[in-house]
Amino acid sequence: MNRANTVACLSGRKLSLVALAVLGLPAQATDISQLDEVLVQASRDQSTLAGSKHSAAVVTRQQLDEQQPDSVAEAFKYHPNIDIGGGPRSSNQQPVIRGLDGNRVLQLVDGARQNFVAGHRGSYQVAPELLKQVDVIMGPAGSLWGSGAIGGVVAQTTRSGRELLSEGQNLGGYITQSHGTAAEQNRTSAALYGAGEQLDLLLNGYYRDQHDTRLGSDSNLSYSAERERGGLIKLGWQLDDAQRLTLSHRQSETTGAVPGNPEANVDSSSPLVERESADRGSVLGYRLNPDSGLVDLELTLYHNRTEVDEFRVLKNQRDHTDYRTLGLSLVNRSQLDWGKLTYGLDGYQDKSQGSREGANRPTPADGRSDIIGSFVQVEVPLGDAWLLLPALRYDHFSTEAKNLAGSKRSESELSTSLALSWQATDWLEVIARYDEAFRAPTSEELYTSGTHFSLGPIGNNVFVPNPDLRPEKAASKELIVRAGFDDVLADNDSLRLSASMFRNDVDDFIEQKVIMDFRNGVFETRYDNVQKAVLRGGELNLDYAWQDLELGLSYGRTAGKDKHTGADLEGIPADKWVARTDYWVFDSQLKLGARMTYAGSVHFEDRAYDSYTLLDLGARWYAEGALSGLELGVTVDNLTDRYYRRAFNELYEPGRNIKLNALYRF
Repeated sequence: MNRANTVACLSGRKLSLVALAVLGLPAQATDISQLDEVLVQASRDQSTLAGSKHSAAVVTRQQLDEQQPDSVAEAFKYHPNIDIGGGPRSSNQQPVIRGLDGNRVLQLVDGARQNFVAGHRGSYQVAPELLKQVDVIMGPAGSLWGSGAIGGVVAQTTRSGRELLSEGQNLGGYITQSHGTAAEQNRTSAALYGAGEQLDLLLNGYYRDQHDTRLGSDSNLSYSAERERGGLIKLGWQLDDAQRLTLSHRQSETTGAVPGNPEANVDSSSPLVERESADRGSVLGYRLNPDSGLVDLELTLYHNRTEVDEFRVLKNQRDHTDYRTLGLSLVNRSQLDWGKLTYGLDGYQDKSQGSREGANRPTPADGRSDIIGSFVQVEVPLGDAWLLLPALRYDHFSTEAKNLAGSKRSESELSTSLALSWQATDWLEVIARYDEAFRAPTSEELYTSGTHFSLGPIGNNVFVPNPDLRPEKAASKELIVRAGFDDVLADNDSLRLSASMFRNDVDDFIEQKVIMDFRNGVFETRYDNVQKAVLRGGELNLDYAWQDLELGLSYGRTAGKDKHTGADLEGIPADKWVARTDYWVFDSQLKLGARMTYAGSVHFEDRAYDSYTLLDLGARWYAEGALSGLELGVTVDNLTDRYYRRAFNELYEPGRNIKLNALYRF
């Protein structure tokens, strides 16, 4: 991607970003160390953020409360090389990790895979209100998770009743109310939770309603109003000191009138659709962790079902999409005299079906895919300073469509990884990684048939199934450097630096090809393995903390090329700088913060996307004494009301959005 203009623009911006980091509003010095101790659930090996040998990012519940994001993707908007994809409609947003998104990024909820994918329909169905934390592994992670993790892993962990209770408390709850001005959005969430000696229970429900979103130009984004409601029930049973059983069920319903493609405006190619989406997920979890280094076992059984009902207003047609996943995951961690083993197996089945009213419509696949895999990761210390982590995974998948004869096929894949960590000094760690991953084709890509769109008197452009699609494959090389210093500028301060460089080679990209051959009368749409790509880039994070002050500066860049032609890849996000500052005042009762984001300009063929700078401010007050349990927050996103759009997006983003929040715990 051509970024010559970006470099020139950045030279004039860097000083202002650094100045904001040094002079801007102020965060708590303990925040960095607390975050370091958070487990990265996506890693499967119980590693903390500080101890993980992957490039990773974590957003905690406190950060979610302070930021008040409308989607999981928005929660990571300040992290380098994680961008918001899917446009400004929050129910359609998804994270873009190092230039890859959609089903190239594996999504998990409490360890359960979320495999739903169907055309222009949102795939992230869990509201931030239900989450304890979200963490991300950046880059391929196929040796741990199998199909789908060629761009990374997003692991969402829901709340539980026992974790929400304060020490000595047996029964509690909270209620929170939020309002955002950009879409006149109101959100209400409430929960009750309790625990006895062995049992704990959480009941959580929420409701969200919003009007059309106001853009920075003072115009509105038509057909962006929507309503959402949902909830979570989670039961925990502590069988004994070594065993815990959990059973949870969550569901959400989202309704609204949107373009057929929510990333665009309503027009002839993206007609108005009244859409109702219902997502349900049930998870049974078992943990066995006796006083033994050999057993630390987690078993997860899950079932997901996503249904989408649509009414095409102009054509008076009703459509239905039904996607189900049934799965099992088993992982154990064994601490041995010579090292540590993390190993297990996963199996799941995806089923997709649907119906389309009217003539000349696409025919959804009545498809089924079965995947089973097993993996092992070894941690072997090599002396005092070196750690070797090889990993291997085997997956076997089979797929077929009942409505397409001869479609049955099966295939196997091996995914490997190798990491070498060198603790050069007590303040410097260097990690080199090699990771592989693959993504099996979906039923939609393999088996969709029927009419794509009408060509009037000429005829129709039709979908042609392609059951011979090859899996996408990724192979990534990465170098990670981490450094930490204490007592740098003052007593008890800390400076943390992390940097990474990567190259991710992705072969057999699956893309939709629309063929319009008027000379030979061929008008068809099919999914094909069309290109080999290379993605290069890196991240830089710098964090400083002293007493009640915290400063940060980060940078992320990804560039993509077609390996055959050398042409830039479409859809790669812009370079991004973020400067942040937080400060606690009034005896750590009030937290003030500021974030400045600079995204560079992007030029692709005959399209140009301008650079933009955003300033976000926030404050959150934690009451004490008689008002203990009360939290009041205000966040102002896009303070300057900038009219902007992200690279490769057709739609512009929301203007100034003042978000007010009140939370009371009892």
